[in-house]
Amino acid sequence: MLRVIGLSRIHITLFDLEGKHGRIDGGMGVGLRKPRIVLRTGDCSTASIPTLGSVSYCIEEDYEAHVGLGHTTQFNMALAKLGAEYHMRRFDAFELAKLVRRGSTSGVGVYTFEWGGFVVDGGHSIKTKKKALPSDYSDAPPPPLLIRKDFPWMIYAVIPDGKRVFGEPEKRLFENFKPEGTDELARVVLIEFIPSVVEKDLEGVLDALWKIQSLGFKKVEVSHQTQEVREVMRRMYSRGFPCGLSSFGPTVFTFISSRREGEELISTFGGWVSEPNNEGAKVEWY
Repeated sequence: MLRVIGLSRIHITLFDLEGKHGRIDGGMGVGLRKPRIVLRTGDCSTASIPTLGSVSYCIEEDYEAHVGLGHTTQFNMALAKLGAEYHMRRFDAFELAKLVRRGSTSGVGVYTFEWGGFVVDGGHSIKTKKKALPSDYSDAPPPPLLIRKDFPWMIYAVIPDGKRVFGEPEKRLFENFKPEGTDELARVVLIEFIPSVVEKDLEGVLDALWKIQSLGFKKVEVSHQTQEVREVMRRMYSRGFPCGLSSFGPTVFTFISSRREGEELISTFGGWVSEPNNEGAKVEWY
């Protein structure tokens, strides 16, 4: 028997959907230990994967789709990995992502699947992707990986009652985006957020995270969510926990240094605490 133990991910922000400097997209995020996707070989369902053929599988663990935790990419990557291992084929995450057409916007889900941790991708050249589109509407290959670091803090997350943004509504938001705050976003990401992760400066990371919510495409994602989601974010900030919206949400997250902080947040807002996944997906033969 064969099992693939996958993961979920937090997507912190996309960088640039304008493309005036020759690249679009770009993003950063963190792999989570839970929730996670676990698939094994079995006779529950069958899927066909390009190049690999069919694979029969069963779902042991799964989580909700379209809540900002990267379910579509993580499920398809886990399924492709299961098929590759079953057929004794060696593919890295970049190659698997091309087979299942993921990573055409952000590479965060692809590279957290492979390596875990905190990852930053470099976006797509406009030579290969002409305009900003969600992955479901683009056939661009995954972007290059620029940075991968072990993530040093736990993640608190909660899913308030909010919108599930995908499909045509998501596509329209990409197409109608008017660049605003992109230059400031680049400065916050490059000069504050990333160095603070490297230096393990949680205060700096959270300060940058809160700034990001009102800049660039993240501002669109936040403004498109429900009042309840934005109110949870405001209340968390007022309690001393700057937070962010993962992808389009409705998942809201922050980073914490102790279980006590997590328990405080859970008692107030619900949700859960996860260790970072700093290893990526795992394969087990048993």
